[in-house]
Amino acid sequence: MADDWERQVFDNKHSEIQEFLTSKQTMGRSPRTLNEYSRVLKKVYHEHFPDLAPAETEVRHIEEYVAILDDRGLASNTKRRYLECLSAFFTWAMKRPRFEEITGNPAAVVLEEFPREIRTRPDCATWENGKQIIHNITNPRNKTIAIVLAKTGCRLTEALEIELDDLMLEEGFIRLRKRKGGKQTVVPIDQETIRAIERFMYVRPDDPGTDYLFVSIRGDRVSRERVRRVIRKAAVDAGVMQEGEKRFHKKFTPHTYRTVFTTLMRNQGMSDHVLRYIRGDSNSETMDIYTRVDRNEAREDYLDCIKPLNI
Repeated sequence: MADDWERQVFDNKHSEIQEFLTSKQTMGRSPRTLNEYSRVLKKVYHEHFPDLAPAETEVRHIEEYVAILDDRGLASNTKRRYLECLSAFFTWAMKRPRFEEITGNPAAVVLEEFPREIRTRPDCATWENGKQIIHNITNPRNKTIAIVLAKTGCRLTEALEIELDDLMLEEGFIRLRKRKGGKQTVVPIDQETIRAIERFMYVRPDDPGTDYLFVSIRGDRVSRERVRRVIRKAAVDAGVMQEGEKRFHKKFTPHTYRTVFTTLMRNQGMSDHVLRYIRGDSNSETMDIYTRVDRNEAREDYLDCIKPLNI
């Protein structure tokens, strides 16, 4: 079953919002980003303010919306993310003469008052903890997913989107085809990761009906929630976190492997521009125009820094 965010929900009664979503889709925004835009805008104009038109929206309406979010007990960063969706729409509409009635960005005014909270690194985000968790995963598919997360620092969605054609094992690379911001990156892997993937291929169904590397028993792509549950259980079994732990700084999730990888690479002395390339950071496009990363040089740097999982 596909993850919920992959299901298109473009359904807004305001034509300017529909055009905004279509425009962003054409420009290559990810399904997750598009659906977040769509859901937020639909909540605001269909549910909270059904009689309000985008052109009539004022700062007070945005402040009322924030109050609604606050009543739900949402974190500051979550409220900020929803405001960013609204602000993106107004910024886009203001640049289109056909929407001349939209002359300002009330969401941006309120957004200025929401500083981004930078969360500290989780206490349990260590290489040794990540290694113990992998050793406590018995299913070959799930173990291999965790290995890819640990050894590349990629996002869970990026790992689950890997297809068979993305495997460049003889050269020592994997293509991550759906990175944040619509990019693709060919990232290096070491022999331990290559051997893990090759072992998994022996037990992978021969013809599951999909090209995804990691397939479910139903023959489709593994869901993110399935992997989350597996890693959470393995973390509890390994004594890395407590059962039912919800505090950010005490829990280990698939995304924690991104922190583990980044910390390891920095401590091992990896070049910043190579680390940004491997991580697929979405906010480094400007730097990447001037700093070209040769994949083979990146692999040399990577192999000098990566540590074994002893699997």
